[in-house]
Amino acid sequence: MEFKVTTDMINNSLVSKGDISRIEKAMNKAKNGQAITIAFLGGSITQGCNATKFEDCYASRTYKWFKDKFENINVKYVNAGVGATGSIIGAHRVEKQVLSQNPDIVFIDFAVNDKDSIYDKVAYESIIRRILSVENPPAIIEVFMSNFDGSNVQPQQIEIGRKYNLPMISFRNSIYTEMITNRLKWEDVASDEVHPNDYGHFIISNLLTAFMEDIYKNLKEVKVNKIELGQPLFGDKYTCGIIMNNNNLDVKKISGFYVDNEGFQVFKDGWKFTSETGGEATLSVNVEGKNIFLLYKKTIKETAAKLAVKVDDKEEIIIDTFFKDGWGDYSATEVLVEDLLNGRHKIEIKVLDDNKSVEAYIMGFLVS
Repeated sequence: MEFKVTTDMINNSLVSKGDISRIEKAMNKAKNGQAITIAFLGGSITQGCNATKFEDCYASRTYKWFKDKFENINVKYVNAGVGATGSIIGAHRVEKQVLSQNPDIVFIDFAVNDKDSIYDKVAYESIIRRILSVENPPAIIEVFMSNFDGSNVQPQQIEIGRKYNLPMISFRNSIYTEMITNRLKWEDVASDEVHPNDYGHFIISNLLTAFMEDIYKNLKEVKVNKIELGQPLFGDKYTCGIIMNNNNLDVKKISGFYVDNEGFQVFKDGWKFTSETGGEATLSVNVEGKNIFLLYKKTIKETAAKLAVKVDDKEEIIIDTFFKDGWGDYSATEVLVEDLLNGRHKIEIKVLDDNKSVEAYIMGFLVS
């Protein structure tokens, strides 16, 4: 099948041009011989899932446009895509994995990973506000991918994007229009219910680079517009979020668990428990923060353990780490502390004795 992107597909993808002054600033910087950094923050699609080769994923293709356009400078590429993660985890890893690289442009892609929940709305807005709050903030481009039926949470992300006048490009709008007019079928552009195939990655990269090309053709020296964040639309309580683990936590008691430096996905330096016969394990830590999530591994293995989590003097929370009938292992979160006064909280995690072979993975705590 010939890979092509029509003018209609490009036009239908543009949700909002937004404020492009920071994109123009990055392009002028590159034209003047200075190195630039292009970053991508998202889930498995951003990471490159189901592209035949890593170079064929949309993030890599988009980066290559910059590299080819500005061939006389160093264009640094940051891919902070982590499979099956949404804005909640993203808000707590954006500093270390993206902002620490001093990006000039950041593409954000969580439209099929987030849910229609206040947690995800606040987390997504927290990411936006955190990026825009740094000294000399980079440009942000919102990217909206799609499920097979045209569903995603772009309406809530568009609402946030309009508040901060951000450029927004929707793969969903482009592809769904093609589908309902019978010019394309979902299976032409995707390999399952959500992940694009090589053609799908080609399309979204072309939608993004067409937007960039238009800016480049009309490029001029501009004054970057001042950012006025104002009051948040949904909230920004995760703006200062970090991931805490065995590197930076006050561990009061550890029994049965051992430090897991290998970790899962990009989340290392947590704790792991495995037993062939069942048995109990305890991890007790002190964590300081107003909002705390447990970050743990959800697994399709029958050996997945159940966890009893107790925060301060509150009732235990039972977490089943088994992902029944699931598609694979992923990094999951559970709310432990919410909107409390900033203070130290004692968190105790026990593996429940099921009298069988069990395993449990604690990657850390999301703290803000």
